[in-house]
Amino acid sequence: MNQFPMVHPSIFIQNPLIKRLSKDPYWTVSDDNKRPVNARLLLDTGNTYNIKFDGEWPLVTLDELDADKNLQAVNRAYRLRARENRVIAVDVEPDAPESMKQEVLKFPAHFTELSKNGGVHLLILVPEDLINSENRYMFDELSVFKEPVPKPKDASEKPRGAHFEVLFNDHFITFTKRMLTQKPCVDYSQESEAKDMLARFLDNIVQMDKQRKKERELAKQYRIGMMKNIIDEEKEKMIKDFISIKPFEKAKEQAKNKSINDFGGDASRYEMSVANGIAFHTIRAHKLAKDTVSFRDIAEPLDEQDLAYAVYLLLKDVVPHREKHDEDRDGLPWLLFTSKRAYEYVQAQNAKRKSK
Repeated sequence: MNQFPMVHPSIFIQNPLIKRLSKDPYWTVSDDNKRPVNARLLLDTGNTYNIKFDGEWPLVTLDELDADKNLQAVNRAYRLRARENRVIAVDVEPDAPESMKQEVLKFPAHFTELSKNGGVHLLILVPEDLINSENRYMFDELSVFKEPVPKPKDASEKPRGAHFEVLFNDHFITFTKRMLTQKPCVDYSQESEAKDMLARFLDNIVQMDKQRKKERELAKQYRIGMMKNIIDEEKEKMIKDFISIKPFEKAKEQAKNKSINDFGGDASRYEMSVANGIAFHTIRAHKLAKDTVSFRDIAEPLDEQDLAYAVYLLLKDVVPHREKHDEDRDGLPWLLFTSKRAYEYVQAQNAKRKSK
């Protein structure tokens, strides 16, 4: 496992899949604890800071990293986004059984390397025709799939960690560049046996994820119940009638014209911007509707909570689902929390303009 030294950046980028991803502004390097650093600040100042997504986009292209000679012997890290490009990473831990590591080393992939402490990394561009109704949720929603760990057979046996994980979205894979240069880069379009192996691998992940998927669905149902406690069915119908009036057509069109790529791939900034735009139109449409004979009866019963919920209904129909949406913040589902913040922000901005 130690016979593969770190290759030069010029060798690393020759890999066809790495080359394909090299122009994406999703690259950085990691520190000794595998924490990705702000690549923009690293290149501009030479200083290392933990990465944050609350300001200027902190990632760069691989070409920009390779242009800095001081980083030749440094690792590389890439932020995965399988929902857009169908690229996944398989990360086998150093303490996995040797037989598993050897099997993964031989698995047909586009890129194979050894991890820092003797594990294995694979990078795979999954053909679109292998993504089906059973496994599509993983590419579109999951961040990481971890191997389900069996419970110890008795109390004296220590529980072990997962031997491998598959990374899909919003997660960094740190490349050591200790790549297997002699291993061919797979071509699934020409190698039917290799493609069948990948299909079986994806099917196995779906089977292993069944229980956790059920648990995630239960959590989602809990959130739906929570929402019903916030807004009852009668009020929800009134809100839906309100957001179906003509002034919302422009709001929906503008929201759909925005893309996560406009925000450097930062999903939270993208969602907040969309929510702010929807909130602006919602507040404006509500004011206009109350002044018209046709829509006054629909608009007048709606209070601020109802309008924030209207923003939420519009937002969740526009932005792509991601795992973050299954989380709660301040007792609210993530997108409802985002919608409430957006509504409050726009109201504050309106009040600020009026005071001037």
